[in-house]
Amino acid sequence: MWLITTNDNLLALRFFQKRGFCISAVYPDAIQHSRRLKPEIPLIGREGIFLRDELELESFLAMKPTSIQ
Repeated sequence: MWLITTNDNLLALRFFQKRGFCISAVYPDAIQHSRRLKPEIPLIGREGIFLRDELELESFLAMKPTSIQ
C-alpha cells in the first residue's frame, strides 16, 4: 500500500510512520507542478512550513496464507 503527502503534513507523516509506513521517495518541488494545474495551492502550509515537496510512503501488507481445497 502506498500514499503521497506533502512535506508540511507532519500529522500524516507521524500517523503513517507509527503504523509501519516508510518514506520510499521524495519528489522535490513537486508542488510547483501541481500549482500550474491548481494555482490556489498556498505557498505556506501547515505549521508555517513552505509547501514544496511530495513524499511517498509505503507499507507492505502481510498476506495470510490460504488453504488449497
